[in-house]
Amino acid sequence: MKIWEAIIYGIFGGAAELLPISFGGHSVVLREIFNLSSLTQGGGYYVRAAIELGVMAAMLLSFSAETISFGRELLLTTGLRHRRRGERTNPVLRRSIFLGVFALVPMLCSLFFTAAAERITRLLIVALLFALNGLLIFLCCRRRVGKKNEKTVLLSDTLLIGFARMLSVFPGLSSVGSSMAVARARGLSQRYALRLTYLLTLCYEAAAFLFYLIRAFCFGSFTAGILLPMLLAMLFSGVAGYFAIQYFRYLLNRDKLQVFSYYCWDAAVITLILSLINS
Repeated sequence: MKIWEAIIYGIFGGAAELLPISFGGHSVVLREIFNLSSLTQGGGYYVRAAIELGVMAAMLLSFSAETISFGRELLLTTGLRHRRRGERTNPVLRRSIFLGVFALVPMLCSLFFTAAAERITRLLIVALLFALNGLLIFLCCRRRVGKKNEKTVLLSDTLLIGFARMLSVFPGLSSVGSSMAVARARGLSQRYALRLTYLLTLCYEAAAFLFYLIRAFCFGSFTAGILLPMLLAMLFSGVAGYFAIQYFRYLLNRDKLQVFSYYCWDAAVITLILSLINS
């Protein structure tokens, strides 16, 4: 993979993974427009794994306080860290961890058919999925913001979010978009929906990194020339991901997430035009 290809993938990977606009769909369109190397062949597996690292770094920087408290409580809950004298547990956070595990199960199951989903490269199908993703975001914005938080969220709420994210593995659908849409539909508050979405995304990205790394060892081809594209992909995805999160927060605070629905519909039209040109 060439350096400029890794940079393009890194920029779009960092932004699209952390915004409700689908990196899978964008990678299909980018390959068609710029004739890029595939992320599922040769050194592309290593670049894909590097992008996941950059996305994780962006989330850790953006949600450092939440991640530290979440990690501390997780270690206490699993017994990997002993409670210090005078240290108290956080029952609300422990409940969130318990419910989040149920959301993670279907999400991680999606890794079993990720390879099959990546074979969907027909532009017409991707265009339809882009349009569907935009519709979900639009309907999400039409509903009033709920008030559920860590104390009142239900198991059924987190399960539905997990299953929605599982289906978002297909190119054109966004896991962040589906999370926010289901969270709004189930009455979660914006603040809690954002925290839950990105904590789930962080856990999934860690699993996805291992998944792509294993695939790289099994099916990819590592050479010394892939090291620089990997580093650049990780760097650009981290920077793009960090600014994407800040932009998402900005729009969420102003209740203007419908911007992404218009973006997805524009992407659907462009993808459909490309499909007609190639047919």
